[in-house]
Amino acid sequence: MIKKLLFTFYFLFSTQNIFADTLNILFEERPPYVTKTHDSLKGLVATPLLDALKKTDIKFVLKEKPSKRHLHEIKINKTAVCAIGWFKNPQRESYAKFTKAIYQDQPMGIIARVDNKKIPSKPTIDNLFKDNGVRILGKTSYSYGTFIDTKLQQYKVKRFNVNSDNFKMLTLIGKKRADLMFISFEEATQVLEKHPLKQELRFVKLQNMPSGNKRYLICSQKTSNEIISMINKNLK
Repeated sequence: MIKKLLFTFYFLFSTQNIFADTLNILFEERPPYVTKTHDSLKGLVATPLLDALKKTDIKFVLKEKPSKRHLHEIKINKTAVCAIGWFKNPQRESYAKFTKAIYQDQPMGIIARVDNKKIPSKPTIDNLFKDNGVRILGKTSYSYGTFIDTKLQQYKVKRFNVNSDNFKMLTLIGKKRADLMFISFEEATQVLEKHPLKQELRFVKLQNMPSGNKRYLICSQKTSNEIISMINKNLK
């Protein structure tokens, strides 16, 4: 009986410690995955994550910060901090923790100008990259998944990185500053619809692509395994 009481006390005490500190959750608005509402977030990634968090005793606060800050804060590991919607790759796994997947994209495609002659009629990653003159517009700190990242290294493709959002990146493609950018079908559909250059740009599906990338909550090492487990338990 005494042992049982001691175990119960320890469990309650340790659980309170786990959830005593506030978990900082970083986000950058990125429709349709993360969109701000008047008092919260919604989207393909944000909605299921927040639904899961609300079913736990985890205290959390949402903080809007540029995506380039997300990995920096997680890597320096000063606090329990997580960021919404990131891809998993070996480099990030070396310093961060991940929940289970929150959402899986449709296969990745590209956006290019309608009149860009460098885009084959049936493009694959390989026949795109064999043209060493193709210029890729990328976002700083972003991974496009293991498959595309490996191909970029294999072909030594020219990649120009910017800190801009997708809307501004489409403007750069439209102005011929680069030939193409990688983007998920989900994002492309939304951003092209609202862009003033939409008649000059197109989304192109790539042939022979693997399944779409999975999106996770990425966390610092100071985020306890118990917190990760609680979130996983309540993610659908």
